[in-house]
Amino acid sequence: ACNNGYTGVRCQTEVNECASAPCVHGTCVDLVAGFGGTCPAQYTGLTCQTDINECASTPCQNGGTCADGAASFSCTCKAGYSGILCQTDINECASNPCRNGGTCQDAANGWTCKCVAGFSGTICQTNINECASNPCQRGGTCADSTNGFVCTCPVGYSGSMCQTEINECASTPCRNGGTCIDGLNSFSCKCVA
Repeated sequence: ACNNGYTGVRCQTEVNECASAPCVHGTCVDLVAGFGGTCPAQYTGLTCQTDINECASTPCQNGGTCADGAASFSCTCKAGYSGILCQTDINECASNPCRNGGTCQDAANGWTCKCVAGFSGTICQTNINECASNPCQRGGTCADSTNGFVCTCPVGYSGSMCQTEINECASTPCRNGGTCIDGLNSFSCKCVA
């Protein structure tokens, strides 16, 4: 009997294990009493029969979907991400969408604006009308401003919202012991008899 891997009357012939073309992909390498395979990059196994799944290591980041290829893979990124591995969060604030001093806060596939006082809206585009609540009293006229308002009071009234009737007697206008009687935008003196 011949040693393993040899045949013939005098065991002079090495058995070519590659003669049956056992390698599914790649090149068969004949060895004494066996064979090996030189596999292309995308295959593995004794007969190069196993396609290597490059997605098995889950290379795509941030919820990206991996598609296996021949010795390669590709990632399909979720909205808001980019890059070969979906590793880059797209900065939606890069275009500076917020107006009137608003601060942009980046989010996955979106952004929000934090508006400064006095402004509202998705991009802080709306000047809040502080006069809408009719803050001026006693018939005062309201003028809206950024994050505030100014009241123009009718004659005889004062205060930030025209809430105070002006006391015309405060300056003690009556002389010789007369008593001041306050009126609206006026006064009268009651003289001593």
